[in-house]
Amino acid sequence: MVTISCSCGSVCDSRRNPLRGLDVAARLDAVRSAFAVHDGFLTLELDAAWHPGGDEPGPACVVLVDLDELDACDGLSAEDAASVRAALRGIRVAGRTMPGPVVVDGTWFRVAPAQGFVPHVTYVVHDADGTVLEVDEPLVERDLLAELVDEFGRSGRPGLVRLDAVAARRSLAGALDEARRAVAVAVA
Repeated sequence: MVTISCSCGSVCDSRRNPLRGLDVAARLDAVRSAFAVHDGFLTLELDAAWHPGGDEPGPACVVLVDLDELDACDGLSAEDAASVRAALRGIRVAGRTMPGPVVVDGTWFRVAPAQGFVPHVTYVVHDADGTVLEVDEPLVERDLLAELVDEFGRSGRPGLVRLDAVAARRSLAGALDEARRAVAVAVA
């Protein structure tokens, strides 16, 4: 069973699997261009014909389906299913590969697809004392996870706590830029 949801709020559980009946090449194409892939789970954008519930879709509706690897491999041979499962490893958002988790001195830095109907990612930093930073961001060309790790090396946990507060008002990229400017001014 798959879950189909729309940005308008309509949701349904369906026994219809949008990948069922597709060959392995078509499924692999769907995985590569998926809205989001996160360690064995897949979110695909569907056309308006899949709109859940009894309401007609509006022009702003975004219809998504969430599948696990069992749904994504349903009906495939063992060899083809292994190919699809391999493609579902790692993290991708809007077809773009995201970096894997990084651990520095017991502090975890992660990026994952954000919940919602736009291609955003969530950056999370946590350690033994709890969550240090959690920010939803639109996709950007910069490697913000690497920049977070660098900032942690410069200013430790307190610096990341400050980043979290600034990012809530601006953006994570803006907060990182501001932190870098502050260091440059202090050095000068």
